[in-house]
Amino acid sequence: MSIDMQPQTALAIRAELAAIGTRASGLQRRQRRARVTAALVGVAAVGLTTSAAALVASGVPGSTTTAAIGAATTATHTGPALVDIGKAPDRAGAVIVDITCLNHVGMVKVSTVDGGGAGYSCRDGGSMHVTDGRTPAEGRSRFSIEASPGTRWRAVLRYASSVTSVWGLNAEGQTYGVENEHGHPDLVPATADNGREGWVFWNDVDLAEETATVDVYESDGETVIGHTTVIVGLPGVPLDQRYIDDLDPVRTASPSPHGTR
Repeated sequence: MSIDMQPQTALAIRAELAAIGTRASGLQRRQRRARVTAALVGVAAVGLTTSAAALVASGVPGSTTTAAIGAATTATHTGPALVDIGKAPDRAGAVIVDITCLNHVGMVKVSTVDGGGAGYSCRDGGSMHVTDGRTPAEGRSRFSIEASPGTRWRAVLRYASSVTSVWGLNAEGQTYGVENEHGHPDLVPATADNGREGWVFWNDVDLAEETATVDVYESDGETVIGHTTVIVGLPGVPLDQRYIDDLDPVRTASPSPHGTR
């Protein structure tokens, strides 16, 4: 997923996913993916719905590029809403969403292409920019924005083309690149302790049970160029209870025959 998050957003999403207790759940899998991303990229407070692709330079195998197409739709609401953004163009693969908080109450959330979501606490005002909102189901035109009942917001939405490059493939048949909606490759980007950029095996980090040092390779998966220390677990970021509380009242709008207001 690709999203520009403010620090409080990262805290809120981290709090939400930290409550997940089963390794098999979809949210728990996203939590583990974020743990891997944070450990390898060195981000202290990354939003846990953010994919690795959002944290590396564009052009890396598996990265997704979006470009706005069609007209923009603007809507202002209080609480959850279904915003009619019209029929999706043939090339549409995502929705670009810019949400601005108009008061300092609650949280807003949207679903993303990868099956996850992006959320933002409005307590400190500001805005959220999402480039990979999930398009409405085929034959439908309404985009769901979840929100706390008292949260007032303004959103600008546009369909976007979405092109995801293929992962690289080395001589050993191993894939390398960044995680995307298709999953994760065998080798993902990492910076070695010596400053060199390379790749590590996803499983070396994902299956680790404690702090460990893993090899960093060239894309061939054989040539070791350094090592990196992986601190297993979620980043140690102090949580503000206010942002945890904001998650509880978030609601999803019910379908209705009325248009947006």
